[in-house]
Amino acid sequence: MCFAKGVPHNLASLRTRMHNRVDDFCDEMGNEPEEAQMEAVLAEMEEGLSEDICEFIEDHIQENLPESLQESSPLLQEARQGVRCRIQRPSVSARLEVQNPEESIWARALGRFQVILQSLQQRCWDALTWLREKAVTFLEAICSVVKAVLGVLTDFCSSVGQLFGNLIQV
Repeated sequence: MCFAKGVPHNLASLRTRMHNRVDDFCDEMGNEPEEAQMEAVLAEMEEGLSEDICEFIEDHIQENLPESLQESSPLLQEARQGVRCRIQRPSVSARLEVQNPEESIWARALGRFQVILQSLQQRCWDALTWLREKAVTFLEAICSVVKAVLGVLTDFCSSVGQLFGNLIQV
């Protein structure tokens, strides 16, 4: 899936896309789905959902950041790649170990789908945590340099003040 370039994207468009993925899942499953078919379609849906999320984030960045920042910032490129990598990392197979034979395949699909959504949520939290750590590290480095410059300026002002004070006395 790819959001059309130039079209405003909001969370409602992502939500709609996610609902469409569920509709597609139900359509592919048909009336009498089999377990193997369900696992394959769920795996495909999980991959599609993570791709939708990554593309949505990428489109949002492209629409909301000045072009000069998008292309020239290595930190931004690293952040984009890091987020994509964390959101799209493969989830551990979440097959339900104990299956009740009386449970319908749709009930099992719901359970598996909930596991997929929890996994996607965790991956998004992981990406957010990583981004915050990156931002803190980056900003601390900048703050440190600015503090150092302020120290130099303070010392320089003092030196200049002393110099001119000496010249005035002469």
